[in-house]
Amino acid sequence: MNLQDLAARIEARIVVRGRAADARIDRIYAGDRISDLLSHASDSTLVVTNLTGPQLIHAAELMDVPGLCLVSNQSPEAGMLAAAGAHGLCVMISPADLFETCGRLYPLLDRQPRTGP
Repeated sequence: MNLQDLAARIEARIVVRGRAADARIDRIYAGDRISDLLSHASDSTLVVTNLTGPQLIHAAELMDVPGLCLVSNQSPEAGMLAAAGAHGLCVMISPADLFETCGRLYPLLDRQPRTGP
């Protein structure tokens, strides 16, 4: 499923569409430690997080992820939105907390066997 469809299905609003809104997502990674995100994300991963600072965009670039989902209706910092737009990332905001957002996303993903970390 692509980012735009996932956002609609979990009632998240897209605040930065970026060129990645049509990217196919087959994995979700939720967390707030950048070091964990760096070792577990890929180019088909949606990162779900409480982080809202521009440093997250730099980490997303290193991870090559197409999109970020902020939770609990958090307002991202202006620098984060500008950086996301400049790098083509899709940023969405879920009205639910981290746990519930992941619960909404889980049944929407294709259940394929994982071959990597």
